[in-house]
Amino acid sequence: MASPSQYPFVSHPCYSETRDNLWARIHLPVARNCNVKCIFCNHSVGSSCHTSKPGYSASIMSSKEAIARTFSEIEKNPWLKIVAISGPGEPLANEQTFTTLEGIRNQNKELDFCISTNGVLLEDTATQLKKLGVRSISVSMSAILPETATQVYEWARIDGEILQGLKMGEAIILKQLAGIEKTVALGITVKVNTILIPNINSEDIEYLSKRIVDSGASLQNIVPLILCGNDQKLRPPTKKELYVARQIASENIAQFTHCKQCRSDVVGIPGSDRIL
Repeated sequence: MASPSQYPFVSHPCYSETRDNLWARIHLPVARNCNVKCIFCNHSVGSSCHTSKPGYSASIMSSKEAIARTFSEIEKNPWLKIVAISGPGEPLANEQTFTTLEGIRNQNKELDFCISTNGVLLEDTATQLKKLGVRSISVSMSAILPETATQVYEWARIDGEILQGLKMGEAIILKQLAGIEKTVALGITVKVNTILIPNINSEDIEYLSKRIVDSGASLQNIVPLILCGNDQKLRPPTKKELYVARQIASENIAQFTHCKQCRSDVVGIPGSDRIL
């Protein structure tokens, strides 16, 4: 795990508290399939299981297209030093994620790799990600109690079985925590992204922040729900609710507050990036 004076806490726009000397990143939309159905996601190209509507991608790239586009963009911008895969589905449930990263790594040993994941397959793939040179991973985790998880997720495909209800909730949480622990043990820095959903997971925030730091996470990013999918009964948090949640969690783990809830097909620095 990196120290606060090292990458990704320096230079990575999704980890660094200062906004100076940030590197640009490219989000490659190569991950079509997903293994978890969140209540705020409609599972079309144009949504994401782990960042809700901000995970939007207009299309899916093949690994070959993504590799070529990466080096084309690097030629335009020498500050583009981070390659990320965040969707629009679940990156670790798609072989294209690994094929793309391997193809880029074969041509460039210096680029940093970053993954966003729901964490269900993280324990199983952490060693492979480490070998590819991934140094930072964001795990989307919005519940710590199985009862809450049943309200955040509709179903999950785990070990070849479609799960629902409390069995699903328990399995997702156990997989996420185990994935964080293994990833951190391998020396990869982990940030946890939490979508704040009023009246559903507000009461989980304190305990969640304790459990993720105990598992080795270094940073938490609590972001507001952005309505998408089967969410007519949901509402985004108010600014005060978001502030309070971050204050509660900050007693246990450092908070990242610069998130722009990015799409899965952008390049540049968040807030001033462009669509691929």
